[in-house]
Amino acid sequence: MPKKSTLWKRITCIMMIRAGRDNRDIMQCVQCSLNTVKAIRSELEENSDDDEAVAVRKPHSQRRDCVRIAAFLADLQARVMENPGIGIRPLAREMGVAPSTMKMALNDDLRYFSYKRRRGQLLTEKGRERRLGNAKKLLNLLKHPVKPGTLWFFSDEKNFCQDQKVNTQNNRWLAYCPADVPRVPQTKFPQTVMVFSCVSSEGDVMPPHFFEQGLRLNADGYISMLDTVVKPWITRVANGRPYVFQQDSAPCQTASKTIKWLAANFNDFSAPNVWPPSSPDLNPMDYFVWGAVERDTNRTSSNTKAELMAKIR
Repeated sequence: MPKKSTLWKRITCIMMIRAGRDNRDIMQCVQCSLNTVKAIRSELEENSDDDEAVAVRKPHSQRRDCVRIAAFLADLQARVMENPGIGIRPLAREMGVAPSTMKMALNDDLRYFSYKRRRGQLLTEKGRERRLGNAKKLLNLLKHPVKPGTLWFFSDEKNFCQDQKVNTQNNRWLAYCPADVPRVPQTKFPQTVMVFSCVSSEGDVMPPHFFEQGLRLNADGYISMLDTVVKPWITRVANGRPYVFQQDSAPCQTASKTIKWLAANFNDFSAPNVWPPSSPDLNPMDYFVWGAVERDTNRTSSNTKAELMAKIR
């Protein structure tokens, strides 16, 4: 059965032939080739002007050199099921066909398309249950605070690198030729900076606190930073309002010494049994603030550590 676009053209040609129009008029009106009009006129003569027989194209026999036959597609389907990660070109070499033929067989015949693989957080069944339970607790605390007008302070730390990060797929450069695209310099041992900051639920952002190079933060060092840097800023921003301090679940943050200090010095804080594990989408520091800072610091490489710190500030 011919396609609809072909069928109406053949019927129109037949009607115009019956109306006495010449071949070139029919060709221009129907937007088909002159040979097609001549062939339809010849078919009418051969079939004794049987319009219905001529309107439907005769089925064409398959080419003898056609590769995309049922056996080939079945073999291709089995290979894809065995190894979905194989590329189109290696698959074409294995089966002895051109990459363009393989692409048509995958896309048009089997309806397969090549997608990029995505990375995601590994969560066990136990982790999922814990995440769901803690998320419900946290949502309840946010919707129904113990005291009205409670502020939330979200904290997090991040490593910033001196070198400019480049995604070869997404980071593009408009130019006339590849030679005009500047190279992104990469150092062998780039310096990094560990930064700590907080953001309130009303948008107040704490100035970044930089850790010393190579510092392994333990409970004592973390408490010292909270006491001298974080607590004074939170006290000034809260200005007497009730607040909740949120932190990650790093060992120095969940140590018993740290929990005791938080309970004695902060108005309230999110305990480790409340904050869902592996949930960067719940912390605005993760899903917004750090990304906005890195977008500015990553425009160009930093020549020195001091230059990188100045960009972060």
